Amino acid sequence: MSTPKTPGPRLPEKPVRPPTIARRTPAAEPPTATASVLDRLRAAQPRTTAPGEDDRSGPSAGPSTGPLSGTPSAPGAPAPGPRPGGDSGRSDDSDPEGVGGARSSERLRIATEKARAAADAAAGAARRSSTAAAVVARRSSTAAAGAARRGSTAAAVVARRGSTAAARHVGTWDQDVVRQIVVSVCAVACILGSAAGVGAFGGPSIRDAAGGLFAPDATLLAPSSSAFSIWSVIYVGLVAFTAFQWLPSQRRTERQRRLGWIVAVSMLLNLAWILCAQADLPVLSLVVIMLLFFTLLAAVRAMNDHPTATRLEGALVDTPIGLYLGWVLVAASANAAAVLTAGGIDLFGWGGRAWAILGIVAVLMSAAVICSTDRGRLAVAAATSWGLLWIAVERVLGQPFAVNVAFVAALAIFLLLITAGSRRHRVDHAYRRWLRAQEDSQREPIDLTGDYYEESRY
Repeated sequence: MSTPKTPGPRLPEKPVRPPTIARRTPAAEPPTATASVLDRLRAAQPRTTAPGEDDRSGPSAGPSTGPLSGTPSAPGAPAPGPRPGGDSGRSDDSDPEGVGGARSSERLRIATEKARAAADAAAGAARRSSTAAAVVARRSSTAAAGAARRGSTAAAVVARRGSTAAARHVGTWDQDVVRQIVVSVCAVACILGSAAGVGAFGGPSIRDAAGGLFAPDATLLAPSSSAFSIWSVIYVGLVAFTAFQWLPSQRRTERQRRLGWIVAVSMLLNLAWILCAQADLPVLSLVVIMLLFFTLLAAVRAMNDHPTATRLEGALVDTPIGLYLGWVLVAASANAAAVLTAGGIDLFGWGGRAWAILGIVAVLMSAAVICSTDRGRLAVAAATSWGLLWIAVERVLGQPFAVNVAFVAALAIFLLLITAGSRRHRVDHAYRRWLRAQEDSQREPIDLTGDYYEESRY
């Protein structure tokens, strides 16, 4: 078999155009302005030869020949023949697709740079606008803070000036006149409170308040109802004290300056005790009446430090306060017994009578100490004896019946009066001796060696 001399059609060494494979791209999110420009530029770029599919005109394939390579063909080299399919006038390197791809790549690079420059410009503009907005906001907040600070400073200055002016204005007031006005107002409030305490304004009386805890038959230390009539004498004395301290001679005395505020506080505490008793607050009423007792002790201390100058002052100042203190001492013991009875408290299991006797002894000792000051506080002894007397009467004639408690109360009255009277007698006797000594010191001495003495003998 012979081989045909005419060969078949000659295949080219590399394809004229690399095959393209359609790729399905997944649906992307809506592009932004810059991304959409880049995608349109990439879509407009013609497809170039992949790096792996490059023609063999590189160094490994040797120098290329042909009309577009710029290198003449070697002498004697056969010219490339016609391509199959009738493409006889174009060689493999005559396709201008490489030049068009380079131009498209350059256009894509320029467009990309322009898009990046536009994006950078937009970002810079946004950054500058946000910086400007932050500066404006910072300046606005600083201005607002400064305005608020200036406003608060101005308000503080105005308030300080107003308070200083008010304090300066108050400082110009006459303190003695202010004290007299306060004492008068407190006296009126105390009298109105006492009227409310007896039910004059429609409320419950002290006897019926707190479920009858302050009634005469509630405890062993509760005095009879007749004992409370001493309040009328005390209130009359407080009104007399209030009127006496308005005298021009008493306005600026040191005694009235110390006594005025103390007596005013005591009258307010008396009003508070009445309100607590009517509000069914026995424990709070006990606290208030103990505060009242110590306040009146301070008043007695002030009177002892500044003795009376006249008998009128002793009658209008010392006597009302002494009666006030003596009765409050008895009322405090009765209030304590009411609180203990309401709570069912029986310390050490001694029983109510033993504690009642101890309460009377405590009242006696306290009153005796007070009566042993100054010239002997007879007003304190009188008011305390009044309360103890009606306790004894109620324990004998009323309920609960307790003869031993009545006997101890009567004995306490006797001892208290003896103590106060003895103190008064000792002080008065010492005063008379001092007066006699003063008179003797003013007499002329007797000359026993003179003629008058010799003549008087005969």
